[in-house]
Amino acid sequence: MKRIKKSELPQELNAETIEILVEMALEFPKTTFDWAEVSDLLEERNQLTFVLGKVEERKKTIEQAKEDAKSEEQKQKEKERWGRFLKDANPNSFYGNMGEPITLEDYKLRYGRYPVGYDENGYKI
Repeated sequence: MKRIKKSELPQELNAETIEILVEMALEFPKTTFDWAEVSDLLEERNQLTFVLGKVEERKKTIEQAKEDAKSEEQKQKEKERWGRFLKDANPNSFYGNMGEPITLEDYKLRYGRYPVGYDENGYKI
């Protein structure tokens, strides 16, 4: 795979350069630090958003190709599995408060006030 180093990045991006940058961004795991250095320079030039947009377009194209390659039988099996999952799922199950404040002070910091049942000083009413 061809790479572009920070020092080789042209000011104006042409189609070939954009293609190389997209390939570098999609590489996983990254084998060099070239993308990190180039992306910093692209961000300084306000070109990073454009390149990342092209990366997202490529990802969508790849996902669509994978979906199109699935046989009807595979699609039907996935649909059946999803249907069984929805049927078996309990709507009253509790799966946790990921990301929610744990303490009163966390709540106050996030929402700017104490929760219902507490006064403005954080004492239980």
